[in-house]
Parts: sequence; structure tokens; C-alpha cells
Amino acid sequence: MDIRLSSYKRGHGIEELFSKDIQNYWSTDDVLPHGIQIKFNKLTYIEEIRMYLSYSQDDSYTPQEIEVRCGLIESEMTPITNMTLVEPEGFFSLSVKEKCFYLQIIILSNHQDGKDSHVRHLKLMETKNKELFINI
Repeated sequence: MDIRLSSYKRGHGIEELFSKDIQNYWSTDDVLPHGIQIKFNKLTYIEEIRMYLSYSQDDSYTPQEIEVRCGLIESEMTPITNMTLVEPEGFFSLSVKEKCFYLQIIILSNHQDGKDSHVRHLKLMETKNKELFINI
């Protein structure tokens, strides 16, 4: 599995994104949109994506509109779901229910027109109760 972030601030990258400690977080360091792209080594079924966001801690760094795309080849990923959030606190789920080689999570906008984003945790779920193992 290969995971790429569109940008990150030093000390706030991939390890922090998948850390179980929600005091750690991925912090972007570029202009919108921000993204996470995952390339799987084999065709992989993803039931849903769970993200931990905290408006009370992150304010304008909190993502507001998120889109998920997936596909069998990188150049032909299609939108699966799009969600607009209002001051999220804690985990929320994005339904995927697809087999894919490529998965993309795109932050299209932040609250209060913020430019950079904070994501405090990310889980990829094979089923509702089984998290995909991420080896960083």
C-alpha cells in the first residue's frame, strides 16, 4: 500500500493521520483542495471511511466539504460520495462500498473559508467492524 498526502507540515504527516492519539493530526501546508491518495497492492473492498474531526479544537482548519473517489486505475477514479459537514466533533463515516486499487479523499473546503486543514484520525473499514491494517 502506498499513501500520499497532497501536503503536510513537519511533524503532522502520515504517521499522525493514522495515530490512535487524537491529539496528533495531519496538517496541510498548501492551497485547497487537499487530498489523501491511497494505492492498494491488490483489489481491496472498502466499506467506509471514518474520519475524526474536531471543530472545537481546530476551528477554521476543520474540513467542511469532503469528496471520496475510487477506481481501478489512477486516471479514471470516479466520485463515490460527497459530504458537507457542519462543525463536526468526533468520528463520522463516508460510505464507499466499492472494490478499488485507488482511493482518494479530497477536502474541497474548510469552515470559515480556512485554507489549511486538520484531520485527527483516519480509518479505512473493510466491514463495519473490521479496520483495514495500515502499516506505516
